[in-house]
Amino acid sequence: MACLLAAGLALASDPLPPAPRKKGIGLAESNGLGLPEFSALNVDWYYNWGASSTLPIGYKFVPMAFSPQRVADLPAYSRYVLGFNEPDNDQQALVKPKVAFQAWPALTGKADVIGSPALAKNPLSAGNWLASFLGLGARVDFIAVHWYKGIEARKLINDVQAICTDYGKPVWLTEFAPQTAAQARAQPQKYSQTQVAQFIQESTAWMATSDCVQRYAWHDAKTGTSALFENGRLTATGQAYAAVPP
Repeated sequence: MACLLAAGLALASDPLPPAPRKKGIGLAESNGLGLPEFSALNVDWYYNWGASSTLPIGYKFVPMAFSPQRVADLPAYSRYVLGFNEPDNDQQALVKPKVAFQAWPALTGKADVIGSPALAKNPLSAGNWLASFLGLGARVDFIAVHWYKGIEARKLINDVQAICTDYGKPVWLTEFAPQTAAQARAQPQKYSQTQVAQFIQESTAWMATSDCVQRYAWHDAKTGTSALFENGRLTATGQAYAAVPP
């Protein structure tokens, strides 16, 4: 019930059309991805792990403060902002909850709707980074989640529902795919195209109607069956994601 109330309140103030536009993409502009890829995927919003974008569709862009050091790079005002990227990962933002909390007021002053830092690890594990951060009193309006646990849509659904229930907040699934980029490099064909396409269809069908999930974005592994593009063209997985109604 807490999840439904939180999601309903947030959606009521969303400036997008009344039927929430959930389907998005993490678009790595620094790797040369841009408007053609955005258009090909038939998505309605995007972010690039940074505070600004060069694409001429700024109203669809959601800025991120990658780390506390990047908060100053955010625009003066945005409707939404995403918090720190994997602060529990030494290859990403890597910052202690207390330090992140000290930087948080400057971030919350930049937007109306604030996304939590997205963890690399399970946000439901005992003593996890996010629980410690929120326990300090940090304000967030939704929980940003990363999910890379295979091709069972039911597992994704169960995990996301548990996060909604535990935190009493709606979720933005800002990265999801069967494999991380590193896993895909190690085992690019671990999952078949058929399995990945079915996972996309089943998971997005649930997210489209769930009050728990406000937005979601596939993560392009760049290789293997979780990749969206190859030589500038959509892979079979890219075509499956593009076919999902926005």
